[in-house]
Amino acid sequence: MLLTSAWQRMLIAAIAVASMWLAVWWVTPSTPSITVAQPAVLVPATKTAATFGPMTLRPIVLAGQPAPGGGRFDRFEVSTQPVVAPVNARGQVAFYATVVHAFAREGVFLAEAGRISKVAAFGDPVPGGGMLGIFSDHPLPALNAAGHVAFDAEVAGGRATEGVFLARNGELHVIALADDDAPGIPGGVLLGFDTPALNDNDELAFVATVRRGRDTLHVLYFWNGRRLQRLVAEGELLLRVGGVMDGIGMPALNNNGVVAFPAAILKGPVLGGIFVAGTRELRLLVAAGDRTPDGAMIQRFSEQIAIDDNDAITFGAYLGPSGSLREAVLRRGADGLATIALEGAPAPGGGRYDGFGPWPTVAADGDAAFTAALAGGPGPLAAFVGTPGHVRRVATMGEALPGGGQIGRFVLNAVAVAGPGGGLTFATMADRDGEQNAIYCRCPLHSH
Repeated sequence: MLLTSAWQRMLIAAIAVASMWLAVWWVTPSTPSITVAQPAVLVPATKTAATFGPMTLRPIVLAGQPAPGGGRFDRFEVSTQPVVAPVNARGQVAFYATVVHAFAREGVFLAEAGRISKVAAFGDPVPGGGMLGIFSDHPLPALNAAGHVAFDAEVAGGRATEGVFLARNGELHVIALADDDAPGIPGGVLLGFDTPALNDNDELAFVATVRRGRDTLHVLYFWNGRRLQRLVAEGELLLRVGGVMDGIGMPALNNNGVVAFPAAILKGPVLGGIFVAGTRELRLLVAAGDRTPDGAMIQRFSEQIAIDDNDAITFGAYLGPSGSLREAVLRRGADGLATIALEGAPAPGGGRYDGFGPWPTVAADGDAAFTAALAGGPGPLAAFVGTPGHVRRVATMGEALPGGGQIGRFVLNAVAVAGPGGGLTFATMADRDGEQNAIYCRCPLHSH
C-alpha cells in the first residue's frame, strides 16, 4: 500500500509538472519581448554620398506609356488606396502599376533617368515554386538606396498563397511565405502579411497574421538578412507601460534598425501610442493623451508613421478635445514633440491648411513630406516638404509646369513621399479628356 501510494504521489507530481510546463509553453507568446534584434548580415557595399544637380518637378511615368515586357501602363493605384512611390538618393522611383494588353497585368517597376525597368510582375516565377499573383490590396513597394525593392504579393500554383519578397540585383528573394511556421510563436503558422518596410541594409520589418490553434493574432517581425525575429505580438503584457498589446499598425524602419509602429493598448493607462523596437528595447515613445508644446492633446494617430536616421518619428494626429479636433503633422525627436503643420495655420505659398493626407512620410535625412487641402490658397491641394519651422510648398494641383502642361488632380488619399535632399513624389489621376494618370517626382535628372 505504501509503495502504491508513493507511485500515485509521483504520478500526480509528474502530471502537475507537465501541466506547469505546458502552461508556460502556451503563455510564452504573451510575455513581452524586450530582446533587441540582431544586426544585419546583408549590408550593401559602401556608398558614396549622392551629389544632386538642380531638383526638377516632372512626371516620371504616364498612363499609356509602354511598359517593360509589353503592354501599356494604365493605373497606379488600387481602388481608392493611397499611392506610395518611394524615391532614393539616386533619383530612382519604385511604383506599382496595372498594365493593359499584356499577360503581366500588374507589377512593381523602377524608374530611373527616363528609363523604366520591371522589378517583379504578375506571372513571374517564385523561388521554391509557384508564380507571383495579385500584388495585395495595398500595393506599397519599399525602396532603399541601392535600388532594392521589397513588397508583398499573392502566390499562385505553389505551396504558399502569399509572401514577402525582396528584389535585389535582378533576383527575387523570399523573406517569408504563408503556411510557414511562425517564428517566436510556438504552434503558430503564418497566414498573411501587411506591407513591409525596408532600409539600406536590406533589413525588413512587417506585420504578419498568425494562426495559433483556433486563434489568429498579428505579430511584428524583423528580418536581419538571415532570419525572422519576433519583436512583439498581440496579447503580450506591456510590463513597463501597463495593459496588453492590442492592434499593431504598419511599421517604419530606419538605417539603424529601429522599428517604429503605432499600436492600441488594451486595459492600459492609455488607449494607444507609438512604440519603438528592433535594435532598441520595446518602448512607448508617444502616447494618446500626450500634449504638444502649445498644450493640445493628442487624441488619435495616423494609420502609418515614419522614422528618420536620427530616430525622430513623424506622424499625423488629431489634436484637442473630442468635440473640436484639428489635424496636425507632428515630429517626435530628441527634443520632444514639435509641430510641422497644423490645420488652420498659414501654409507656405498662400492659404491655410484645411486638412492633411492619410499620413506623412520622412526621408532618412529628416525632411518630412505631406499633402494638404488648402483654404484660400493657390489651389485646392498641394504637396509640402520640410522640418518644423522650415516647410515649403513643392507642388500645387493645377500648377503650370516649366516644361509645359500642368499638374493634374491629386489621387484620392494622396500621399507625398519624401526622398533625400528634398526629393518628393506624388500621384495624379485623369480628371477630364486628354489628361493621364501620372506619378510626379521632384528629383535630380542625374545623381552621382
